[in-house]
Amino acid sequence: MADLKDDQVDRLVSEIHDYQITHGSLLKLVRLQEHGNPSVPCRPVSVSLLPTAFPGRLFDDALALQQSFNELYVRASNDHQWLESVLRPLLQYDEFVRVLWKIVQDTRKRGQAQPIVCGIFRSDYMVQKDSMSLKQVEMNTFSVAGACHAERAAKMHRHVQNALGIKHNGTLLESNNTSSLVESLALAHEHYEQATSHKVCVLMIVQGMNFNIADERPIEYGLVHKGIPCYRCDWYDVLSSTTLDRDGTLLFSHSFDGEHFEVSVVYYRAGYEYAEYEEDGIRIRLHLEQSRAIKCPDVLTHLMTLKIMQAALAKQGVVERYLPLDDASGVRGTFMPMQPLDGSEASQRLRQEAMAPTDGARYVVKPNLEGGGHNIFDEAVPQFLELLDREVSGGYTIMRMIEPPQDIQGLLNTGDRIYRGPVVSELGVLGTCLWRRGKEGVEILSNKAAGWTFKTKPTGVQEMNVVKGNGCFDCPLLT
Repeated sequence: MADLKDDQVDRLVSEIHDYQITHGSLLKLVRLQEHGNPSVPCRPVSVSLLPTAFPGRLFDDALALQQSFNELYVRASNDHQWLESVLRPLLQYDEFVRVLWKIVQDTRKRGQAQPIVCGIFRSDYMVQKDSMSLKQVEMNTFSVAGACHAERAAKMHRHVQNALGIKHNGTLLESNNTSSLVESLALAHEHYEQATSHKVCVLMIVQGMNFNIADERPIEYGLVHKGIPCYRCDWYDVLSSTTLDRDGTLLFSHSFDGEHFEVSVVYYRAGYEYAEYEEDGIRIRLHLEQSRAIKCPDVLTHLMTLKIMQAALAKQGVVERYLPLDDASGVRGTFMPMQPLDGSEASQRLRQEAMAPTDGARYVVKPNLEGGGHNIFDEAVPQFLELLDREVSGGYTIMRMIEPPQDIQGLLNTGDRIYRGPVVSELGVLGTCLWRRGKEGVEILSNKAAGWTFKTKPTGVQEMNVVKGNGCFDCPLLT
């Protein structure tokens, strides 16, 4: 199918656009929406026009690893002493980490209002070409996005295959991401112990001016379909829309009729950006964390999403502290060489290798920021490291770049052009977990691999963040 003629590509694009429009595979262009104008400007999410080849063996390996990754991050987040030792160097100069850690401390002082925690995770992988093995790009534990977009992309490719009679040399996958995430939040809702006579709801904390509603609303609607009320609350409306009873019960006031709901689960789709944590933002997070509502996730698990955590877990013997040896071996096999830039001997060695002119393109430097677009790649690495202030260097992680196969071809609609040529794909495996924190450790109540995402970009494009214009949602064609 790589030799499609222009008129065939045009027909493919038209079929896909119609599917996206009628199935909500869209981004809401909120900044273009005029006050008082009833029209809603949107654009289709960038997608591949054909599914992209991916090794079936590695896809199966990634799914099989997810429960181990879930358990690793859950147990590490409960090791307060280890967590503090990793974060301590950052507390001197990283205001965001300092704020989150202060919320941890303040919450602990007041006592644990809710020991049960819910997690929705995503472990991202690429293929390392020399060994044809999975290598982890990063682990996401907070406000994980893309699940609903990925499910629609998979269903879109199955529709196009049937509608246009396209034949593929491989297996197309189905996706049930949305129902998996809904089930995880519903399970948390079931574990909540109601304290009042009010109806009980899940509260989804969202950003204002939200362009990515098509990745959030299906989860809300899925919960409602199961008979569980779910309401959205803008981050900056939390303090005006919710109150805490003396026992920590969180009550939400429905804006239309003023009805009060007892909140069973706080599901974060906001609160991951430093700009959200000015004085009011800190009060908002502390207000929610100190409630009896089950958090998805709590602030301890939020901290685990930092890049420095990935590097800290990769150090010798750390994974083995939290997992059985067989499970630890599988997880460790996905790690690339990486180190926090903390001044250690291993860190200095990796830093010197990256600064060598011939090796600069083989490393990436990552700050502890979320949302994509912050990493330093290729020829920019040596200069960045040369200028980086030693006092703040611990806020960055240096990692050997994954070198994916160069012979994978793709056909992408990036939103502003049709791209044919070599591509790089990133497989994300979703995981859901429910656990209880206690003085004796962690009791894991549920632990599942919950689905997958798949994104593809033209070779040479460094970042992978579809909603910010880098790459496309795709479906793996298992070979």
